[in-house]
Amino acid sequence: MSRHLYGQDDAEYEVYLPYFAETKLKTPHRSGYKLHVTVSVEHHVQLARVILPTLRVLHTHHKVVLPGRYETFNTGDSAGKFITVYAGPLGPATRIVLTIDPVLAGLRAGVVQPGPTPMNRQAGYTEPEESIGGSGMITWLWLDNLRRG
Repeated sequence: MSRHLYGQDDAEYEVYLPYFAETKLKTPHRSGYKLHVTVSVEHHVQLARVILPTLRVLHTHHKVVLPGRYETFNTGDSAGKFITVYAGPLGPATRIVLTIDPVLAGLRAGVVQPGPTPMNRQAGYTEPEESIGGSGMITWLWLDNLRRG
């Protein structure tokens, strides 16, 4: 078993060069909330090694910026979008936030710092996505077509 993706089982992900690995597990929801987890470039590996296993236990459809690519990716329109979670309706989205937000808050109480606040693509990147949770590291937005991302 190969574990190049922040210690995760590579077989559970599909790689989309040059930037992402996405779970083979896809959301069953047509519409719903998309979450972004933001983190500083300096702390992204530490965060990934904790949050990715949690997302896998929750059986969530998600993608993450590939190792070695976040510094480049974390500029421009996609800044701050280190991990994307295709959460679905309010119930599943809330369950995911209530699970990962305390973990992120604990990391933040240590040395891990948030990255930039992601900007809303639906608003032409002119306004930030809405923050959710107390960690300051999760944003969310509603998509009518969650499968198109």
